[in-house]
Amino acid sequence: MRYLLCFSYDGTDFYGYAKQVNTLTIQGEVEDKLSLIFNEEIKINASGRTDKGVHAYNQYAHFNSDKEINVEKLTYSLNKLLNKGIFVKYVKTVDNDFHSRFNAKCKIYEYKIKVNNYLPFERNYVYFFKNLNLNKIEEASKLFIGEHSFKNFTSKPDDENNFVRNIFDIKIIHEGDYCFLDFLGNGFMRYEIRKIVGSLIAYATDKTDLKTLKEYLDKSERNIINFQAPSQGLYLKDVIYK
Repeated sequence: MRYLLCFSYDGTDFYGYAKQVNTLTIQGEVEDKLSLIFNEEIKINASGRTDKGVHAYNQYAHFNSDKEINVEKLTYSLNKLLNKGIFVKYVKTVDNDFHSRFNAKCKIYEYKIKVNNYLPFERNYVYFFKNLNLNKIEEASKLFIGEHSFKNFTSKPDDENNFVRNIFDIKIIHEGDYCFLDFLGNGFMRYEIRKIVGSLIAYATDKTDLKTLKEYLDKSERNIINFQAPSQGLYLKDVIYK
């Protein structure tokens, strides 16, 4: 039987999503509590990994077990046992050929920037950047929409698709002191969004120009861009499945 989890997390106190030895991670914590409940070793497969300090509104992961457990009771039990930085929204059964990663049609990430009025208790949840030119952010964002090779906007050493990804849209929303950048795409590689956001901020602060950013995009040789926004402003917002 295959189960699907939908859960959210505050990534502040975790050393990223992927399981590591003797380190608190999202995957390690969820697998540990599932294994305890099912009384067998459980391995989960997520829609994707997030780095240290990155958060999630809706992360998805599936796992298999021959045991049949009431999904409402499983949801309740997990939330009683899990680190309080993780909350399971629901568990449901899915077809055995469903895959949390490979069945994803679109992933949505959000990056939060605050441009005024720094508050210390927000420091782990937004990137504070005073007096940022949001019009220039919007102007430069159009460069990245569409299918491109993002080999210079990721730390990933190699890629079976030659680093080509399709960003369907970048939506920019201004609300008071906050700027929300929503990235919709068929998949994102490690640091890709943070490097794009860092590049947008660099352009908005006159540290680079559009011509230079365009040269890094779709460039045949590997020359990874140095601009990179910090992790605390990034959220996995949702995953859309076929």
